[in-house]
Amino acid sequence: MPADVREAAETERVEALHSLHVLDTPREERYDRIVRLARHVFDVPMAAINLIDSDRQWTKAESGLDGLENTTAEDSMCRRTVERADTVVVPDTTADERFRDNRFVVGDARIRFYAGEPLRAPGGEPVGTLCLFHTRPRDLSPKEREVLQEMAGWVERELAAQEELDRAAQVQQVLMPRSAPVLEGYELAGRSVPTQAIGGDFFAWQLLGDGRLQLHVADVMGKGIPAALIAASVRATLVGAAQFNDQGRTVHRAAAASYDLLSETGAFVTAFSARLDPATGRVDYVDAGHGLAFVFDADGYRRLERCGPPLGIFPDTTWDLRTTVLEPGETLVIVSDGLLDFFPTVEETLAAVLAAGLPCLPVEEMVERTVAYASAQGHPDDVTVVALRRATV
Repeated sequence: MPADVREAAETERVEALHSLHVLDTPREERYDRIVRLARHVFDVPMAAINLIDSDRQWTKAESGLDGLENTTAEDSMCRRTVERADTVVVPDTTADERFRDNRFVVGDARIRFYAGEPLRAPGGEPVGTLCLFHTRPRDLSPKEREVLQEMAGWVERELAAQEELDRAAQVQQVLMPRSAPVLEGYELAGRSVPTQAIGGDFFAWQLLGDGRLQLHVADVMGKGIPAALIAASVRATLVGAAQFNDQGRTVHRAAAASYDLLSETGAFVTAFSARLDPATGRVDYVDAGHGLAFVFDADGYRRLERCGPPLGIFPDTTWDLRTTVLEPGETLVIVSDGLLDFFPTVEETLAAVLAAGLPCLPVEEMVERTVAYASAQGHPDDVTVVALRRATV
């Protein structure tokens, strides 16, 4: 193969590896169990899932290799498998010129047997291996080679699932508001951070034709892909209903449209939906089992009351419309319950917010500091924060 063609193929291969977004990620049980099973099935003391970058080998999962993580390209036995893009079985490494001088063969590891099955990205590029090691010579039978190929296919499906999950996360982020609408006399900011790649929290805002501001914050029971799919559907119904209905009917219409989906999937959604009249500061809202909307002022806060159960609990539910007024200098803050995981009670959560002086900050900084805190703590649930402040006169 000409050098320029080989270099282009290697560039494509490395780009395919990087597009999986797996390099340097933490250990994951879905990969760890594969290498543990490989050790058992093939009766070898060591097994690994290795990914081959441009200048190194990185180990995503291993069993029996004492936490091995990074290996130079020169020392990588699996690079040979990736270069060949086919099964490599070496019954005795000391008798194979490709491996006999490798540090894992002549060093303390004393590797005498190696078998590697290439792992391919969804586009077909070889990006790594599922590999086996032993400290004594041996071979693989035709049936064992077939099983190794099948187990490598298992790893490839996990890698492909990760890529699909990353794409889903990108789509979900596109659906979230990118910038707040400009509303004279008000500041508005929001962020949603899923605990997994994608999540069941969402928020939305829209300027309606009459100049009013519509806000939605909701939390679907559960996490991950199922919750995210339900969230996308409910979000669309809420946003669509708000364009043609008053605040009270908006939630009723969205709930009715979503009930069959929620009932069949056994899910429910807590939601806070509000409509602001910028001229007066009047906020009409429906709190459907959410209970985490607060108005902060110079003296503390007041908690907005729930109006009924979450969406999806009962058919034909009605919610009372409530009203509050956002006075100059006050800030409406709506959060999801993921923020409560760090404190025993809601009251202690709010005390921490006040102690940190968050209500005194510009709303964008307030939101960013809140989600940064949640991320630093390793939040076990999705976290969403939306803040709307009316400027002082």
